[in-house]
Amino acid sequence: MLRTALPCAVVMACASAAYAVNPSAESASALVLHSTLDSVTGEISGIAAPIAEVKPGQTFTITGDCVARVNSADNLRVVLTFADTANDTPGYRSMIATDQEIGAGGLSVRVPDLPEATNRVFSVKVFHLGHEAPEICNAGTIRIGAAPEGKIG
Repeated sequence: MLRTALPCAVVMACASAAYAVNPSAESASALVLHSTLDSVTGEISGIAAPIAEVKPGQTFTITGDCVARVNSADNLRVVLTFADTANDTPGYRSMIATDQEIGAGGLSVRVPDLPEATNRVFSVKVFHLGHEAPEICNAGTIRIGAAPEGKIG
């Protein structure tokens, strides 16, 4: 009986531990962008497919080359650049996402809630500072939709 009870106890403990570390339904469906090291001189502007849909205030995660070896977000800058406008259009062309932090899954970034960003497409780049020359990673393209109705914040 002891031979049967011990393996059953181990199986039950493993099964309950696996359930405890499963991500919640909200984080399981969260957007994850994978960054790849980019060339400083060979920058190609424009829209890269596929375009991920996000909402203002939503959080997305960036993983990959620029984020993998970092313990703090202090030396990382996430820059969102308008990908759907011509370079001769007056005004600003990029913005820095200031609400970001390093977690176990990568760099979590909150989508800025700016009226000018609504229904616009942005290329996402990660700049890893603190070296002689910064590392630049391309993390894909996002489209910021309208904020949900009735939600404040």
